[in-house]
This record gives sequence, structure tokens and C-alpha cells, in this order.
Amino acid sequence: MTTITDLARDSLRVQNACNLSGVVHSYARALSDLRTIFPSLGTDAINRHPIAVLWADKITHLTGIQDLGNSRISRAYDAVYKIIADGEHTEVARHERDQFARFETEATIP
Repeated sequence: MTTITDLARDSLRVQNACNLSGVVHSYARALSDLRTIFPSLGTDAINRHPIAVLWADKITHLTGIQDLGNSRISRAYDAVYKIIADGEHTEVARHERDQFARFETEATIP
């Protein structure tokens, strides 16, 4: 299953893309995954999610209509970097918890 951290990373990776068709198809999958992760969000909230905003910004770049200096884009980048940082923190904590649980299990085995 795709995580929110995966989607955030993908929204940054796509910034180097040059194939509009590939970007659009991947964007559709990303939006579908975003809706799966947040089923209670409405259409407007999904459309304005920082991950969706970064994908859309890439599409505007590839079509030549990008609005440089748009503060929503820089806020979207900040939010996506936070999602990634929070996800990495969560994954490190999960890994440490699993390591501790494994150690505890091994310590109790006769």
C-alpha cells in the first residue's frame, strides 16, 4: 500500500520529469492513492492538498503556463517536506520499537 510519505516523495521526484503524458498518468494514480489514504476528504481538500498542488505545478511547468512566485507552491513544498520528515521519524520509531521487541523476545527465550 502506498503511504502518504511515498506520495510526498513522488511529488518531489516528479519535479524532474519532462514527459507530460507520464506525469498526467502518474498524477491520476497519486490522486487516487491520496483519496484512499484520506477517504473523508472532499474533492476540494484533495485538489488543494500540498501533494496535489506540487503535481499540478509540474503540469503547468510542462505546458508553459506556470505562475512563478506563487506562494501556494512554496507552502506546498514546505508541507511536503514536513510530511516526509514526519514519516521518516515514524518509520525510525517503528524500526526501533521492532528492534526492541525482537531483543525482548530473544531475551526471554530459554
